[in-house]
Amino acid sequence: MTEQSAALDEQAESRRRAQSGRAAANNSAAMLAARIFAAALGLLGTTLIARSLPTVEWGYFSFVFGLLGMLAIVTDLGVGRAVIGKLVHGDPTEASEVAASFIVLRTVLGLLGYGLAIGYVLVLRCPAPVVAATALAGLVVVIATPSHALTILFQSTMRLTLVAAAESLARCVQLALTIAAVLWAPTLLWVVVPAIAYEVVAVAVKIVAVSRGLGGPIPARRVELRWWGPMLREALPLSIGLALIIMLQKVGLLLLGHADSFEAVGLFAVGMKFADLLDTAAVSVVAPLTTLLIALWPDDPPRFRRYFRQANTALIALGLLAVVAFWPVAGQVIGLLFGADFVQAADAGRIQVTAGLLGAVANLGLVALMATGRNTLIPWIAGLALAVNLATAWPLIDRMSYEGAAIAGLIAQVVLLISVWVAVLATVRLRRLLPVTTVAAITAVAVAVVVAASLAQRHWAPPWILTCALACLIYVLFAGSIMRRTEGLTIRSLRGPDTDDTVANRSGGTDRRGRHGDSPRVRAGADGRD
Repeated sequence: MTEQSAALDEQAESRRRAQSGRAAANNSAAMLAARIFAAALGLLGTTLIARSLPTVEWGYFSFVFGLLGMLAIVTDLGVGRAVIGKLVHGDPTEASEVAASFIVLRTVLGLLGYGLAIGYVLVLRCPAPVVAATALAGLVVVIATPSHALTILFQSTMRLTLVAAAESLARCVQLALTIAAVLWAPTLLWVVVPAIAYEVVAVAVKIVAVSRGLGGPIPARRVELRWWGPMLREALPLSIGLALIIMLQKVGLLLLGHADSFEAVGLFAVGMKFADLLDTAAVSVVAPLTTLLIALWPDDPPRFRRYFRQANTALIALGLLAVVAFWPVAGQVIGLLFGADFVQAADAGRIQVTAGLLGAVANLGLVALMATGRNTLIPWIAGLALAVNLATAWPLIDRMSYEGAAIAGLIAQVVLLISVWVAVLATVRLRRLLPVTTVAAITAVAVAVVVAASLAQRHWAPPWILTCALACLIYVLFAGSIMRRTEGLTIRSLRGPDTDDTVANRSGGTDRRGRHGDSPRVRAGADGRD
């Protein structure tokens, strides 16, 4: 009986954390810092590889990892997001069984993805170095797929700080091995090995933490395969939608590999590296927010609206900061990191970073649709965006090569974002859900700063770091003032109150101190009059 009470207490604490805006903000901050650090080290390692390999081998390298990135179509299937609800709302025994089944399912999917990658390069008769690199680099998928399942366990209880530390440590190991490979064995196969080491270190730390109860629910020793059916059925719309979105993000690389040259693939991949930095920051914000929105809907619409609106504002402001920092000095930064041969990819890189911003905001809207049970809309939205990408990519690639692929991707992301926002507004019927006025104002500030900084860089050619720093400072000052005035948005307000006394207990309608709270539906009505 004592063990049962302890399990129930732990469940209540986990649910309280899942509903806590403060916990979500702290997790986002930890993941943001760690992933930016890890992404910066990853970018440094990538630049070393790009400089050490011949141009065609860099194209091979980019093609292989682009292909492996697309395998998330098979290895994820949207099950992770679907299973969070079961982990948050289920009883302790059920959560443990779901956790064990989820890990095994992801392991099976990882092995399936590895087989598909090998089959793809063999069927298409890719060059022998590509086949060999795929066979070796594919081990990343085999390890990373169950590793991500462990991350979902931490995410379900808002304990992502340890994941952040694990990923940072793993990236340090990867960079050290990359430097060693570049210095002593700068060949395609050897520079792939550090990526495998990264996944090994990250999953090892997560396994130790989960086994000691430092993460989410401890997986049951017996695997109940009966959970696979409900997981996959619930995730089916997400699976289709996620597959289409991943294709949307990666299809440019594959189309260039078939319709153009591997040199064009390598140039396109340069811009993707910078867009990936923005995606990394976005994931850091969206991952904890996913748990929070699932926990709040449908019992607390006012807080759902508040956190979704704040997250949109913060994410867009962060993405615009990346655009402001990169756009005016893209050529100089690419030349410094990748070498003079890649400076020609600067315009494509600018377009890809902008598309990455739109994609990040669209992803947040997709999370809102998923959290509110509108999963069936996601495949249609993603399918429309992918169709637009394919329809525009072929003629643009034929005329403009990798720059055409970048433009097609940007057009598709515009379509995706507009479609997502229309779907959110039409289905999640909460007033003032999107911060339209604030977004328009800070976007105008970002455009003005980019234009001014670009003109200054072109006419006076100051050191690029000075241009970048001044542009970012001016943007932050003006955008921060706008967000504070229009949304009351500051770092302190994002973190929320010290305690979440406003969170009603789902079973009894009381707050964490035992007091009865107002009906969430009543609060929703009052909130709608803002």
